Amino acid sequence: MPDLERNKKELSFGRRLARLGAAWRRQVDHDLREYGLTEATWRPVLYLGLLPPPVRQTDLVRVLEIEAPSVARLLDVLERRDLVFRSPDHEDKRSKIVSLTEKGERTARQVRHAVEAVSSRLLHGISTPELLACYSVFERIETNLHKKP
Repeated sequence: MPDLERNKKELSFGRRLARLGAAWRRQVDHDLREYGLTEATWRPVLYLGLLPPPVRQTDLVRVLEIEAPSVARLLDVLERRDLVFRSPDHEDKRSKIVSLTEKGERTARQVRHAVEAVSSRLLHGISTPELLACYSVFERIETNLHKKP
């Protein structure tokens, strides 16, 4: 690829990646609308269903990449909807353990199925080597993100 073409691709890469990520989440939102879930509510439920317990509130802050006060308010909403409950962390008195309720477990399965269905639809026609190459590129970008300038 000539340098000029590469420069164009580099300039638009991040913007396109962000746009695709947002569109992907909107697709999941659409599929979960009938359950009354939005991105704000399905993402923590999904991660609580995927992360090995115990899950601390600070773990959710880290994985969701949103501010701690926002996560706390979001968990308040999810508690009122009987999807999660918080309990004291006996190892760290400053922290809370977040768990799914029975209803939350069922919802987490619905979310996981919706995410899998969207992934299947959007990755249709993408070969395994293409998907692996894409993952390889993502891993190198993540490595570069963590390098000190």
